[in-house]
Amino acid sequence: MQEYNELVTTDACNTYLEKADKNIQSVASTFSGTAFPTTNLAVGMQCMRTDDSNNIYKLTSTSPVTWELVPSKSYVDNAVTTGVKSVTNFKGATSTTAGAAGLVPAPIKGQQDTYYLSADGTWKQVQQRTEKQVIDIVYPVGSIWETTTTDDPNTLWAGTTWVKMDAGRVLVAAGSYTESGTTYTYNLGDTGGEAKHQLTTDELASHSHNIFVATTDLTGYFAIKGAEHTSSGIVSSGTSSYENARGFDGNGSSFTINASHSHSASAGNTGSGASHENRQPYTVINRWKRTA
Repeated sequence: MQEYNELVTTDACNTYLEKADKNIQSVASTFSGTAFPTTNLAVGMQCMRTDDSNNIYKLTSTSPVTWELVPSKSYVDNAVTTGVKSVTNFKGATSTTAGAAGLVPAPIKGQQDTYYLSADGTWKQVQQRTEKQVIDIVYPVGSIWETTTTDDPNTLWAGTTWVKMDAGRVLVAAGSYTESGTTYTYNLGDTGGEAKHQLTTDELASHSHNIFVATTDLTGYFAIKGAEHTSSGIVSSGTSSYENARGFDGNGSSFTINASHSHSASAGNTGSGASHENRQPYTVINRWKRTA
């Protein structure tokens, strides 16, 4: 019923009463009909659409005219029932087929903390591993474990066997590499190097030594006065006999100069021949190798 008219005091009594009766019926029926009212609109009025499962709409605006659905219990129940019916069960994936979204299978009592929903649509228990199984994954046989503590892995992880590696050695990767034209090859398990090293002659840097030679005094003199003579230094004098060109024999003075000498030089040694430090800066740890 959507007949709603304005009441005018000048109307005849029968006309006024007829209008009032129709207005009351329209309000009581919530302006029911197959279309929304278009006249005498007031925000808040309602309309029951008999062509839409008797759903009730409320006018929320007159400019523009806006009718909004007022959800009823039956409407909500129908919507939920329809929606639930449209939801399919969860379909698990396979190796060749994708799964489908939906309602998941109900979890089983007592499996609330150790089970998970697998992509194949079933509940599966989380795989539990022993400590040794974890160590087998993290540190398989042949692995190295380093620690700054004194812990023994043989004690920490029962069922595994470890040996302590040589002290004082660093690790070098196996393989070959070239440096300054020289190729170095390291085979797995090789050892080498030394903590301290004494240089050989061939390992010394090319160098020279300065030599100092002292000077030698080669001065001297001689003097003759009459039959007397004196000398010193490299000059020595004496008396000798002679025969002159006229055949006269006589005595005279002789002198000799002796400047013969030699030089000696030596280069002193230095250094003690001690071995030099050959290690890089280091921090000491314990290193273990797993053998079984």
